[in-house]
Amino acid sequence: MSPPDPRAGSAPPESFAALLRRLREARGLTQEELAARAGLTVHGVSALERGVRRRPYPHTVRSLAGALDSSAAERAALLSAGAGPGPAGTPGPGDRTAVLRGLPAPVTALLGRDDDVAAVAAALVRSDARLVTLTGTGGVGKTRLALAVAERTATRFADGVAFVALAAVDDPALVLPAIGRVTGLPTVEDGDLDGRVVDQLRGAHLLLVLDNLEHLPGAVPVVARLLEQCPRLGVLATSRAALRLRGEWEHVVHPLALPPTAPRDLTQVASAPAGALLLDRARAVSPEFGSGPGGAAAVAALCRRLAGIPLALELAAARARVLDAAALLERLDDAMSRDGAADLPPRQRTMRATLDWSHRLLDPADRLLLQRLAVFTGGCTLEAVEAVAADLADPLGSLERLVEHSLVEVSGEGGARRYGMLEPVLQFARSLLDEQEARRARTAHAAFYLDLAEQAAPGYQGAEQVGWLDRAERDAANLAAAVEWWLQAGDGARAGRMAWALWLFWWLRGRLRQGRRLAEAALEQDQPAEVRVRTVLTAASMAFAQGDLPHSGARWAEAADLAVASGDVEGQAYAFAGQGLAALGSGAPDRAEPFFAAALAVAEQAGPAADWVAALTHVWLGTVRQVSGDPRGAVPHIERGLASARRRGDRLATYVALFGLVQAELAEGRPAAAREHLVEGIELSEQTGDLANLAFFVESLAVVEGAAGAHDRAAVLLGAAHGLRERVGSEVYGYYLPDPALRSRAEAQARAALGDPAVEDALATGQDLDVPAVLALALRRGTPTG
Repeated sequence: MSPPDPRAGSAPPESFAALLRRLREARGLTQEELAARAGLTVHGVSALERGVRRRPYPHTVRSLAGALDSSAAERAALLSAGAGPGPAGTPGPGDRTAVLRGLPAPVTALLGRDDDVAAVAAALVRSDARLVTLTGTGGVGKTRLALAVAERTATRFADGVAFVALAAVDDPALVLPAIGRVTGLPTVEDGDLDGRVVDQLRGAHLLLVLDNLEHLPGAVPVVARLLEQCPRLGVLATSRAALRLRGEWEHVVHPLALPPTAPRDLTQVASAPAGALLLDRARAVSPEFGSGPGGAAAVAALCRRLAGIPLALELAAARARVLDAAALLERLDDAMSRDGAADLPPRQRTMRATLDWSHRLLDPADRLLLQRLAVFTGGCTLEAVEAVAADLADPLGSLERLVEHSLVEVSGEGGARRYGMLEPVLQFARSLLDEQEARRARTAHAAFYLDLAEQAAPGYQGAEQVGWLDRAERDAANLAAAVEWWLQAGDGARAGRMAWALWLFWWLRGRLRQGRRLAEAALEQDQPAEVRVRTVLTAASMAFAQGDLPHSGARWAEAADLAVASGDVEGQAYAFAGQGLAALGSGAPDRAEPFFAAALAVAEQAGPAADWVAALTHVWLGTVRQVSGDPRGAVPHIERGLASARRRGDRLATYVALFGLVQAELAEGRPAAAREHLVEGIELSEQTGDLANLAFFVESLAVVEGAAGAHDRAAVLLGAAHGLRERVGSEVYGYYLPDPALRSRAEAQARAALGDPAVEDALATGQDLDVPAVLALALRRGTPTG
């Protein structure tokens, strides 16, 4: 018979969940407030208080204890409750009997790495993953993560953990002696010290943490020897590149997740790990950091500028003693060049020093490619990399090594794969470019994007329209930078060629201010006659889309004169059609019709090159009939343009024609037919990303819904159309001339049926909807959310 348990009848120890809840409520904190203070998510705090996670990581417990201003007794109670009882015969995570050799004690809480810690720890305790390498760019927090993983897994290794710092070791032959010192092996000048270190570890069940291996490629065989001869040894390495050993399990350490670009408040900023870290470190020296007007937006912008790199965030936070968030953002480059904490290694006291360390490890050819990649904005494709590195012996090999060293990041899949740099790395690489090398690289960059723009331009008018638009969207910043470079170089001809190749992309994707500015700047330089005609056409189109009818009309007239003088029939077709649009948009359909007829006549002479503008001109002739009071007469013209557009798979010309048909159908009292065409037009607008066109279609759909008696739905759609126009900044389609009486009638009917307050609420609801929610509403895709 077993002896009685002396603990029988005593109260069970308080659970971690109950203790945490009691301490939080005693401080008068909500879960949201505690999460923000501790750098955790609200969901995480809730899970802990509900007992879903019964054994939190020790660093999580410490973060919570600090956020609660716990006493020493309370902190000990939290750590004890968080450790909990382990399975029979196994120590729990709170068991400190494990041997921790050389493990430095972290001085700050680890934020935003719970998933990384769990994934790496799980890999290390698997029998098939004896080597795990943490890779990532300099300053991303590999060492700090390794410490957390070591602490987490220490009790799973009978002989504990040995942490070996190798940053100061400059000779691979000194790696094994460094391991020997940490593991307690006496060192002597003679004898086979390496062999004795291996012998010491041969039977050890130990986790060996090798920190900062990137500058010691000669140490890789040492790691291989240890793994081969010490079968119970686990190795956790940190390096800016993988070791490339068999059986290696690489874990890429990414920057911390960023807060939204327009946060509501600091709580939302702190819900993202990057924001939580910056606020935590900055408020350690300036408790009110980020609290003033605009503070949340400034803190979020700092996180984005620093790309969520923990070291960069720490260095910036150190300046919070004398700078508020807005001032720090304004002076960020200077702040990042000043020394950080004195207890950091010299290579980490500034972000530049960290990147210099990585840069020095590269071969000369790899350094040169890194510098040339700095001319790209927003990343680039492999073809673009090869264009600026055509004179290098092995650009692909250099690119691969830059990726391995975590200086270049890879994103996307398949044909959409792109290569780019985090913002601090990009700015560092740009600082290395001398004037001559920068000129060479930017010229090669601009030449590549001129070719790409001219290759893509026909695609905007055909069946592959969406694919070409999406490709241009991914490189929009590079395309604009290429035009800027040609302007800076005084090459108005190439700048004008690019502007003409990009005008329809700018139109469809709402980049009107940019397109107009670049086209007008190109016109200030010398250009051949053919290029000048097309640059003027571009400037006219951008002005028209912005609603500047006087300027667009004058530019189209200028283009017509130049095209006639040079015998450019394609240019004449676009210019005459543009003059017709200017007249139509000015309320003079009688003046517009002769221009449209002239455009069609010269389009026949131009052949296939003018098919696109000819199809649209037929639609615009239909619009002339429509606004002249002859909707039935408009239909044949519009249907001819629609047939041409469908034949070529041109979504833009198709929805322009569909909108014309809708207006004729509404004028003739055929709302059912109009609804069918509106739905198709909305779907096509979604495919092309054309928000300006979408606004017109949504507004016309509101008219149809109002006619059907769905007044609440009609009012929300009217508000959504207004919100879309505000996003675009202009109506763009000045030749869309819907009857304003139809819209007014739809709103008036809604007010009569629902009352003014309800309609105002519905209009506001629609105006606040984001684009996916507008599409969901218009196409009845479930319940839209703002």
